[in-house]
Formats: sequence, structure tokens, C-alpha cells
Amino acid sequence: MTPPARPEHPENNLHSDADYTNKLPPAPHSPEDLARATDPAVQHERNRASTRQALWWLGGTVVLSAVVCLVLALLARALGGPYCEAGEATWLCSRAAQVWWGVGSAVVPVAGLVGCMVIMVRKLQRYTRWRAWMGIFWVLVPHAMMWMTTTLPYAIVGNPAL
Repeated sequence: MTPPARPEHPENNLHSDADYTNKLPPAPHSPEDLARATDPAVQHERNRASTRQALWWLGGTVVLSAVVCLVLALLARALGGPYCEAGEATWLCSRAAQVWWGVGSAVVPVAGLVGCMVIMVRKLQRYTRWRAWMGIFWVLVPHAMMWMTTTLPYAIVGNPAL
């Protein structure tokens, strides 16, 4: 007898394609282990929530990167400094402002990348969907690299014309 092409009770099939790479929990060896196991419906909802959380993490990291960069630039402009008084710059008016703007602007993208990495490993260890977090990680890598290669040269070399 061949197995049916579709499950007899599709409402009990709580796995999607994104869940086939999840780490499998240990098999129960006793009725108590089985009773302590996570309800499949609860696990399914955790898996779906994990994907939503990953997408929010990505959006939050990208938006917060831009906001922090802009706020630091506005703060540097408001504080003023010798470069602006001499007419050499309009935004980063001192060498100190160039350093803390360059480093401060790169903190959020790097923290978002490292945070994504830590969350991804924790999701994997807790038998929850982690593939979405891996995808977000690979989007945040070039995002963080772009911010670092754009802002850190001002902290390292400096540019009085900015």
C-alpha cells in the first residue's frame, strides 16, 4: 500500500518548507518526556513569529542606522567648531566631531549584525525557525560594511571639507 499523496488530516501538518532545516528536539523516551514536549501548534506559532521578528529586526536596524547617523550629524553641526568657523566645513566642524560621528554611525549596523547572529544561534538551539534570521544576517552584512566603509574613513583620516 502506497502512502497517500496528501496527509489525511492536513490541519495537523504544521510544518512549512522553512521548518525542514530546524534542529530536531530530542525524541521522547518516556510519557513524561512526551508530556513536557512543546505542543506542535505552539511550536508552529513560534516559528511564524520568528520570521516576523527577523523582518522587524532588519527594518529596525536599517532605519535606526540612518536615524542615528543623521542625529549625530545634526549634533555635530549644532556644536560647531573651528572647521565651520573657518568656512572649511558645514557639518563636521571639528576633528573630534569627525571621530565620534564616524565611529558612532557605525555602531548601530554592527550591533544589529552581531545581535542578529546571537539571536539566530539561540533560535537554532531552541528548535525554532532560524533560516529567516540567516537570511537577515546576510542582508545586514553588506549593510554594516557599507556604513563602516562610508563613515569610518572620516574617523580614521578626517576630511575638513565635510
